[in-house]
Amino acid sequence: MGNNAGETGFKPAGERWVLGLAIVLTYVLMIFGNVVTTTGSGLACPDWPLCYGTVNPPKHLAVWIEWGHRLIGGTTGIFILLSAFLIWKKANAALRFFLKIAVGLIVVAIGLGGMIIIVDAPLLNSAFRIAVVSSHIIVSTIIFTTMIVAFHSMGRTPAQSGKSYQMWLFALVYLQILIGIVVRYSHSSLACPDWPLCQGSILPPSFVPEVLLHYTHRIVAYTIFGVTLWDLVRAIRSDASAFVPGVTFVLALTQATIGIGIVMMQMFLPLLILHGAVGFLFLGWVAYQSAPHIVPAQAGVSES
Repeated sequence: MGNNAGETGFKPAGERWVLGLAIVLTYVLMIFGNVVTTTGSGLACPDWPLCYGTVNPPKHLAVWIEWGHRLIGGTTGIFILLSAFLIWKKANAALRFFLKIAVGLIVVAIGLGGMIIIVDAPLLNSAFRIAVVSSHIIVSTIIFTTMIVAFHSMGRTPAQSGKSYQMWLFALVYLQILIGIVVRYSHSSLACPDWPLCQGSILPPSFVPEVLLHYTHRIVAYTIFGVTLWDLVRAIRSDASAFVPGVTFVLALTQATIGIGIVMMQMFLPLLILHGAVGFLFLGWVAYQSAPHIVPAQAGVSES
């Protein structure tokens, strides 16, 4: 095998591992953020960037959930910046574009995090509150998926077939995540308090914004379930590898099952946290599968 970057990409022990760790930390950060909002710990630290004016705040669970989220966020930001610094000189224009997005959005995420505390956003019940809190996690998902695309472009995996399907599935899952974030922070999770019906009907009797959001979330979920099941059946029938379609379907099924459980168990806290964890994992998985069609593997780096 040749030794140029076009054939081998980065060595496994090098910069790609640093970026991979940054991706893992971002995933953990998003889960921890979900724990913060689910447990109502968003304002446990009433000031920012410190907590009660110190780096060693009072030993209360809610305080340390919020403070822990900030510490993980700071660590994650450092690793994202470090990976971008290490990769930059070897990256081509396409890879640099994604690195710029990730680094630039770190500043946005920090600003939104501070704004949430400063304006007491978790305690507000307005469109502004929904916009601020939702935007914070949406920015995190963009950073997450952007780094995954960059990570893939540094590897050796060849471009896959089924470009249209992979890109459409990624778009559907990302749309579902975005709608789910707004559903959560607009308090629309129980706008349809039953399942499989909504307020006792196939079509809900009213389409106020909360019901419309929740019902749309369900429709997109059904669509994703159907598409992933169809792809798995197609792979099995054609004697093609069913590993990727199988994992994708299992993630879709798991996410849908947890979502149903949240409705049936009336917002059971562990399910809310698990729903976010599986949802972000699902997003990362489909982002990685569609990455070859966004930036071809082995095209993102050079030795110079």
